Amino acid sequence: MKPTYHIVSHSHWDREWYKSFEQFRSMLVNMVDDLLEILDRDPRYRCFTLDGQTVVLDDYLAVRPEREEELRRLVREGRLIIGPWYVLPDEFLVSAEAAVRNLHAGMRRSRDFGAEMKVGYIPDSFGHIAMMPAILSGFGIDTVLLYRGFGGEPGQDSSEYWWTGPDGTRCLMLHLFRHGYSACYFHQETEKEILQRFKELKEEVDARAATGHRLLLNGGDHHWPDPKLPQTLDLLRKNFNGEFAHSSVPQYAAAVKKEVKDLPEVQGELRFGYRYAFVVIGGVYSSRMYLKQQNWQKQLLLQRYAEPLNAYAVAEGMRSQLPLIRHAWRTLMQNHPHDSICGCSIDPVHREMMTRFKAVEDVGQSIVETSLDRIIPYDDLASGDDRYIFFFNPSPFVRSGVAEAQVSFYLQDIVVGLNPDVRVAPKKPPVAGFSLHNAEGKEIPFQILDRHEGYDIAYTNYNYPRQTYADNFRILVDVKDVPPVGYKGLSIVKGKKFRKYPTTLRCGRNFLENDFLRVEANNRGELTLKDKTSGQAYAKLNTFEDSGDVGDEYNYSYPRKDKWVSSTKGTTRVALAEEGPLRVALRITTVMKVPAEAAPDRNSRSPRNTLLRIESLVSLTPRARFLDVRTTVDNTAKDHRLRVLFPAGIATDTSVADSQFCIVERKQQKYDLAKFTIEHPTMVAPMQRFVTIKDQEKAFTLLSYGLPEYELKPDGKGTLALTLLRCVGTLAADKPITRPGGKSGWHNDTPDAQCQGTHAFRYALFPHSANALTSDEEVNTTSEEFHLPFLAVRRKNSGALPVEGSFVSVAPSRLVLSALKQSEEGNALIVRLYNPGSLEVRGEVQSSKPVVKASWCRLDETETAPAEVFNGRTIPLSVPPAGIVSLKLTIEDFA
Repeated sequence: MKPTYHIVSHSHWDREWYKSFEQFRSMLVNMVDDLLEILDRDPRYRCFTLDGQTVVLDDYLAVRPEREEELRRLVREGRLIIGPWYVLPDEFLVSAEAAVRNLHAGMRRSRDFGAEMKVGYIPDSFGHIAMMPAILSGFGIDTVLLYRGFGGEPGQDSSEYWWTGPDGTRCLMLHLFRHGYSACYFHQETEKEILQRFKELKEEVDARAATGHRLLLNGGDHHWPDPKLPQTLDLLRKNFNGEFAHSSVPQYAAAVKKEVKDLPEVQGELRFGYRYAFVVIGGVYSSRMYLKQQNWQKQLLLQRYAEPLNAYAVAEGMRSQLPLIRHAWRTLMQNHPHDSICGCSIDPVHREMMTRFKAVEDVGQSIVETSLDRIIPYDDLASGDDRYIFFFNPSPFVRSGVAEAQVSFYLQDIVVGLNPDVRVAPKKPPVAGFSLHNAEGKEIPFQILDRHEGYDIAYTNYNYPRQTYADNFRILVDVKDVPPVGYKGLSIVKGKKFRKYPTTLRCGRNFLENDFLRVEANNRGELTLKDKTSGQAYAKLNTFEDSGDVGDEYNYSYPRKDKWVSSTKGTTRVALAEEGPLRVALRITTVMKVPAEAAPDRNSRSPRNTLLRIESLVSLTPRARFLDVRTTVDNTAKDHRLRVLFPAGIATDTSVADSQFCIVERKQQKYDLAKFTIEHPTMVAPMQRFVTIKDQEKAFTLLSYGLPEYELKPDGKGTLALTLLRCVGTLAADKPITRPGGKSGWHNDTPDAQCQGTHAFRYALFPHSANALTSDEEVNTTSEEFHLPFLAVRRKNSGALPVEGSFVSVAPSRLVLSALKQSEEGNALIVRLYNPGSLEVRGEVQSSKPVVKASWCRLDETETAPAEVFNGRTIPLSVPPAGIVSLKLTIEDFA
């Protein structure tokens, strides 16, 4: 049987990279205009793949709206292939729910245009997450096309595989050959050159194919469609044996699926392939760390505050904010392509990303405030003193803890505008004291962090804002038993003095202690953390390591003659910063003398030094089982990497890291680097919420807020290194040591990537049991507490308000709440959970509102089976190891 060569025309369209978004969009408009002319005049030019992402349609139509119907017709006819994604994302640096929203947006837009590509098209992502087969399956996609992160190792010489995720979901994996997605583009070549090069390509794809079908992509980064392709196909037909089809990825996938039988098996995440192609994952988890931090914060804002609160408020009668939620997600996802979120573009690109992040924050906060105004009634005529504080718990289980809030007391009106006749009453004296009380009248302890006189403001939709001068307090409150995905309120009572509250916390000049943990700091800035429950102690924690980095935005690369500097050699001062009653804290200030930059030849670090000032605020609250650390770095150095170290004293080469919809186990290995001529295997790895190392007796978890890069150092001490900063000055260096294959992009100076200035980081240290059953639950509840603080809500209402409320609960807390949102159609509630553990978990979801109908559904919200409902509110469930479950609930008063 003759082989069939599927030639697929496409253009891989990075929206922003070595040019800005608008520069590339200008190119896109002209490219698509030319494509439409080709498709119109040449019926032999059968089809073109628009890179698997629908955002390029929107980008084009924003400039050329008059051509929309023409595009729709071509999509319906199958000549323009679109979807399934909204943007082609990096997979490791965005959340699982971001990937789900991405497919929702892309497939919704594709269906609107009349057709969708049901293939997981991810040919240029820098590696692939373990649960991608499950995510694609959740949208009815059983085939994936990919390139990087795999290949070049024994047993990886085929173009077809079965790829299985941790939950057992399997998909057909189509792996591009070594030359990737641009090898079959011949536009500028002579016939002789075409025939010679195709002969070489043919030998490779023939050797790899497990069926009678071969895939060759006719395109490249920002390549125009090749108008000569029909003639080139005629040339190939005359000179080679086989069928030559101007095809599409879905056509190729369908043909392969008809013939596949036994295929090699691939499991879990794909994060290698260093002998096959540029993987470029040795530095992108930490390039421009500020982007990763912003993205983490905005994802949590949408996933765990805006979406749940919108759903809650809709159930209470509010008009849905779903259009704004979609707008916020689209804006955020425009920061998720690999060249964007990976931090490997020119400076103007990443400045625009920060503008998008701010837009997401503004929209997300607006959704939160609008929803809370419905859930906890807001009196827009009320002004003056705050009378209540409410605390929203984003977790699906009851939580207690210490929460931060603001309380304001009226001092004086502020007149805005020309109002010469208005007489403002004299300013009131500052308050002498106040107290907080729960519904039973019990006084609740609080701690004042800051007090200042300043402005307060009350908004209304029906008049101008009312601004006042106020006595403003920033406080910590001892919040107890806040209902799941719910709130609890306290009343504020002014008094004649401030009361001193008793505390179980203990502190001194260099130590902090609660009932579970004790931490001490020595004069070198090292922390010793003792777990009082187990008696285990962890020494020399939270020291800083600075080394050279002469790589680029893609790859960390050490200079040939490096200089490593430890914070223990610097000047350190330890001081007691907070003394309770609800939080005690030490301020550890260290000044390190580090090389100012790389030497001019890039082979060593400069002999000139600069001072690096690092301040860590380490704190404990009464019931906390983790040590919270907030570190600020005033970065004055260039061409360097700064990491914070935690030698846990656990002899292991294995780490367990939180990933998208699962936990992944990774084993640290050493390699003979001489055998890697393209790119060296990286020692660093990505995480989402945390990374854990353990032995049979104890476990140590490092939680990080938007700091995704860690390394388990091969030092035999169980040292976790958390990257804070990786500072470089170029998009693509010439030939760094760790990437001997050469440049991975076009040279551009990127001074902003040196990350000069002040940076703030947050992470936490959590010692705990190594027992799998208790560990899973402890780590998840602790992660919720660390990543998802209570949200404080002020009210000035003079009338009575509801004391507490709850929307949805989940038990047990070993299950992770991934999504609580209004369905895409808007008429139901979606509850998504996953089980990161290795054992089946039985539990339940409970709604505070009567459930009219319950169904199990896929990630795309297609119903698959009815779900049982007990007592009109409770849905029992069983979640297999590494399993994802989604419920679609029709509840009363929800629309």
